[in-house]
Amino acid sequence: MQIDIVVPPLSQTSDTLVLTAWLKKVGERVTKGEALFEVETDKATLEVESPATGTLSEVLAEPGAEVAVKATIGTIVVTETVALPVQCPNAPGAAQAANTTEAEFPPASVLPGQRSAERAERILASPRARRLADVEGLSLQGVPASGPRGMIVERDVRAHLAQLPAAPPVVETVTTPLPAVIQHVALSARRRTISRRLQASQQATTPVTLTRDVDATELVALRERLLLDLAGQGVRPTYTDFLISIVARCLRRHPTFNGTFDGEQLELHDAVHMGLAVDTDRGLLVPVLHNVERQGLAALAGQRGAVVQRALAGTLAPDEMAGGTFTLTNLGALGIDAFTPLLNPPQIAILGLGRIRPVAGPVGNTIGLRQAMFLSLTFDHRAVDGAPAARLLVDIAGLVEQPERVWL
Repeated sequence: MQIDIVVPPLSQTSDTLVLTAWLKKVGERVTKGEALFEVETDKATLEVESPATGTLSEVLAEPGAEVAVKATIGTIVVTETVALPVQCPNAPGAAQAANTTEAEFPPASVLPGQRSAERAERILASPRARRLADVEGLSLQGVPASGPRGMIVERDVRAHLAQLPAAPPVVETVTTPLPAVIQHVALSARRRTISRRLQASQQATTPVTLTRDVDATELVALRERLLLDLAGQGVRPTYTDFLISIVARCLRRHPTFNGTFDGEQLELHDAVHMGLAVDTDRGLLVPVLHNVERQGLAALAGQRGAVVQRALAGTLAPDEMAGGTFTLTNLGALGIDAFTPLLNPPQIAILGLGRIRPVAGPVGNTIGLRQAMFLSLTFDHRAVDGAPAARLLVDIAGLVEQPERVWL
């Protein structure tokens, strides 16, 4: 009996996966529940267990192939004892099979004396005339002949050349060589998946980005004081942790942005499940921190650090990358001031964080250095309008400028 090996639906955002490796070879015995092959989603590489005990008899997809969810990619033969009939060598069927030969096809016939219906017209010319015509790049067709029996001779070629218009001067052109190709780099399966998702994000949504320059001086001071209080406890909240807490509080006041949109209806959530864009060796991953509105800053920093480490190691569980209602992406650590974040469908909005930088600004009655950062909010204009998005961004900016109010 044969059992089909079917691709499981491991991704909520894609109907295809990439087969990265078979962990068993054809002909090897497999046990139900042991790892049989690996697949790569747009977020992680996962092992898939064998559906039965038997022998891997066939694989229908090679490593690196993109396979559809629920597609059959191989078969397992469950061992059974079956009595097979013995073919008698003197049986009529056997004799007939032995005497069967391939049909012979006669070669295609060729008509004797078959020739082309077209022949090039022969031009009579002396050897000296032909050499001169070749040097000058001249066709002898149409050159008047004065030689015996209508032959073109050298003087005919010279006379014909003298009647031709003067050739334009040759202008030397300087061409710039094209840059040499150093290397052709094929996109990895994960990069192709990310590429398709980002293209779908731009084509299937109506993204609009609002940007605001925010005074982060008080946020910087609050973090420095908190790091002194937490010294020796092994917890160091980052600016990302502060912004997660700030955004979570603001989303409770602007619930329209804490959810998903499928093109027809909004699905809003009471809890805030924050997606966090993480740059890894395998590409961009977006793990999800669940119920962040219920957590204190120290607990949130610990959870965020552990999830990021699992993302970098490629050991995230599927449920750690599902269910996000809003996403945060931070390029400030890479020295970027402002950028346009791309939506993470089906989510409605994403917030981009720029670097915190010193700028000149009013300090009391004088001018001094302030700490500033750009916040960039991209939202799907199909689901919400610009004015509500602006109010959300202003609310977030207000808590960045006065962060103590988050915990009042």
